[in-house]
Amino acid sequence: MLYEILKPLTNIFYRIYYTFEIKGLKKIPLDKPVILSPNHTNGFIDPVIIGMLLKPKVRFFARGDVFKGRLIKWALNDMNMSPMFRLQEGYSEVKKNDKTFEECKKLLSENKALLIFPEAICVQEKRLQPLKKGLSRIVFQAEEAFDFKQNVYVVPIGLNYSDAKKFRSKLFIHFGEPISLKKYENDFKENKVHAINDFTKMLEQEMRKLIITIKNKDNDQLVEGVHEIYLHQWMTEKKYDPKSIEKEFHVRKEIAEMVNYQDEKDPDEVISLKKKIIPYLKQLNKYSLRDHLLQPETINNTTITDFLLEFIIIWIGMPIYGLGLMMNYLPFYIAKKFVAKKIKNAEFIASVYANMSMLLWVPVYGIQLLIVALVFRNWNLLLIYAILVPLTGFFVLKYYPVMKRIFGRWRLLRLVRKERKVVEILMNERAAIIEELNEIKKEYQEADIKI
Repeated sequence: MLYEILKPLTNIFYRIYYTFEIKGLKKIPLDKPVILSPNHTNGFIDPVIIGMLLKPKVRFFARGDVFKGRLIKWALNDMNMSPMFRLQEGYSEVKKNDKTFEECKKLLSENKALLIFPEAICVQEKRLQPLKKGLSRIVFQAEEAFDFKQNVYVVPIGLNYSDAKKFRSKLFIHFGEPISLKKYENDFKENKVHAINDFTKMLEQEMRKLIITIKNKDNDQLVEGVHEIYLHQWMTEKKYDPKSIEKEFHVRKEIAEMVNYQDEKDPDEVISLKKKIIPYLKQLNKYSLRDHLLQPETINNTTITDFLLEFIIIWIGMPIYGLGLMMNYLPFYIAKKFVAKKIKNAEFIASVYANMSMLLWVPVYGIQLLIVALVFRNWNLLLIYAILVPLTGFFVLKYYPVMKRIFGRWRLLRLVRKERKVVEILMNERAAIIEELNEIKKEYQEADIKI
């Protein structure tokens, strides 16, 4: 019951929390037994997002230590979740997985879809954690039980968040090619351990193709900084649509690979780049600016007409924006305050914020309608209000980034008037960074061609 209730709600609210694109969804052979194998960086969001995209029910497998208490067990089971125990929870708990494995075999025999995180851990990093062998054991045990006649498929999935914690950040969901166990049949019959290890290694390689990988954890901040400064230029050079999340993913992946390459070839160059980019971005943050405001095309193409148009947009849009916030923001505000106070683990910030906002918005919306109905006792007015709430909420989502860009340009203009020297220094620093990045990119691309 909970699964059927929450699926349409999450389909709406998660598309509000994130802007995302999907590739390869139709590759999934839903008429056959399937195990979905995604990377895991974002708490409860990851499984729900995948589950909401598929028409048939997906059976999820979550950490066994979550299944505590009769009410929680009932709720999780009603949301189509089963426990998967890990070694760190104790050997006696791991033995309970025998029951889970039997459940998996039964579901796969009925051509059901299962979702298992092969990393067996949730870490918010731009890299794949080493895969555990649980998924491989399950799929081989199922095939062995059916003498490799069931033809179970494993589908690698890449979940790529631009910033998983951030509201309205981007998500690219990349479904890879389904992998059949058929070609491992002979290997498994000859040496089970060897076949399981080989399959796990191959699955890891396939999953890495679908995600962004920063090899050196010390370079995480640097790569994000290069994205901030250089992403737009790289996409422009490739003539990519700037609104395409998929194209942006490919450029982000290339940037990460460029830094990986440079870090192995010339670590001192990477250190030099950090010493320029990180202080530059801190200075921007100090003045509440973003790098895109200092792009030459942004400055050169800004005219008096643009400022007049921006003033009109702000003057006309702000009242509607304020109305939309008044009608819709309370659930998000409560959830945001709760998360800031109670949730310290980055992997669960979005999970709590998004789900709490969703569960609060529905009753708040209902209470608003009830108040309007009781106060005005007019069906036409009630209908107008019922439409107005989500409509103004949608306006807020679209208007907010436009408003941020306009206010950003105004802050830059004010800074030019008051502290022109600061802006000149920032622009010179940016030009030096771009020049260095151009050189590194050229070396990386030439090396890639040679390889």
